[in-house]
Amino acid sequence: MKCEAINLGKHISKSPNVFFIFGSEIILKNHVKSRIVETLTSRGFSEKIILSDENFKEIKSTIAANAGGSLFSSKLIIELRHSSGKVPEAISEIFNDELNNYENISIIIYSHLDKVSLVSKWAKQMESNSLVVECKKLKSFEEQIWLKKNLSFIPENYRNEVVKLLSEMNSGNLVAQQNEIELLKLLYLDSDKDKKDLSDITNHMINSAEFSPFELEDAILQGKTRKALKIIKSLRKTDSYSGPLLIWIMAKITNHASIASKHKNPQTYLKNNGVWQSKINDYLSFIKNQTKEDLNLMQKKIYELELSLKGLIRKDFWIELESLICKLGPN
Repeated sequence: MKCEAINLGKHISKSPNVFFIFGSEIILKNHVKSRIVETLTSRGFSEKIILSDENFKEIKSTIAANAGGSLFSSKLIIELRHSSGKVPEAISEIFNDELNNYENISIIIYSHLDKVSLVSKWAKQMESNSLVVECKKLKSFEEQIWLKKNLSFIPENYRNEVVKLLSEMNSGNLVAQQNEIELLKLLYLDSDKDKKDLSDITNHMINSAEFSPFELEDAILQGKTRKALKIIKSLRKTDSYSGPLLIWIMAKITNHASIASKHKNPQTYLKNNGVWQSKINDYLSFIKNQTKEDLNLMQKKIYELELSLKGLIRKDFWIELESLICKLGPN
């Protein structure tokens, strides 16, 4: 089964527990993956293993080791991060009828490919046994549909006005639109949201916060750990609803750094995947200070942050976030 990212909601409830995500629009790819993980969590999948290109030889053994379930009957998500080259045989050969028998295993393949042909034998098997989601650049009307879905927290009486404004200001740039959406979420997710209008929101943003959540990205990339911790402590006091945005920022940093570190030309990868030119050198410096093992561990920790924020594991979100920031600091 194949669908486009904007139509994911119509297909995800009917899909098997195997997913292949590809396309040129990284924001849509990240949204799709988050939506899939949320759906799988609701289906009881509580553990996650991430395998990158260099670990793909472990795919078969990982599936075999977990096919029967654990002693505690936990369900496992196996995320395969395909960041370079063609789809390797280690991935293509997993698409067979046996996948349908593994009720306790889900597989998410997050591919760097912009296009995928579904005419080969393995690709046809993939389309039959999984949900293939294409995340291509949106047309203007599709962009506004996407914005409207993601601005559902805005009061309906002026939601269309906000959609039109964001679309006109950042046409074709989902990265910038995503940043604006996350800022608006911070300002609307409180008990008085129905009483707010756009001018109230703007004044609240300027006057109530010492730091913007987006300053956290710069602080981490530039190795300013003390400033990063100060930002977190300030946001915890003034904007306790900023958790989802902070997770998104942390995931953005580690995902970009992890994939760029394996790319033949990290600078080109970052430029082509929505990183502002002014931040590219900071990303390159940050990557030099991290090992592959560090980045893989950080991605696992971010998944645990999501679970702690949702109350699915017994860990303090803010303490875990501060610990993660310390680990990302200069060695």
